[in-house]
Amino acid sequence: MTITAVELHRLAESLNVRIVRHDNGPPGWYNHDKRIISTRRGQSITQYCSALAHAYYGDTPTGNGHFDQRQEHRVDQFAARLLINAEEFENAAIWHQGHLPAIADELEVAQRLLKVWLRNTELAA
Repeated sequence: MTITAVELHRLAESLNVRIVRHDNGPPGWYNHDKRIISTRRGQSITQYCSALAHAYYGDTPTGNGHFDQRQEHRVDQFAARLLINAEEFENAAIWHQGHLPAIADELEVAQRLLKVWLRNTELAA
């Protein structure tokens, strides 16, 4: 994994965002007006990273499916950049013979984020 929980906390602090935990409800959320990120206890670093990305961009739900989906796509790109690096991907790809679900498990990221990272890497090449 490219970024640690401590580094994510530091990034949140640099954005003047407070981090809290909750027991029930959605996996994670961000309140822009209060500058609070909350993740459900036991959630992965990936979920925390996604909530932090909403804070980074100042996202608030618009109620418009198109714009909300664009926010989610941007969040996935942000999280993928933080959580995956090329060397770790290459090692996992060799070990798992290119099998994406196994590579995602090895990297401890959602398959969705791995696919986003791969698309962005291909576009950058």
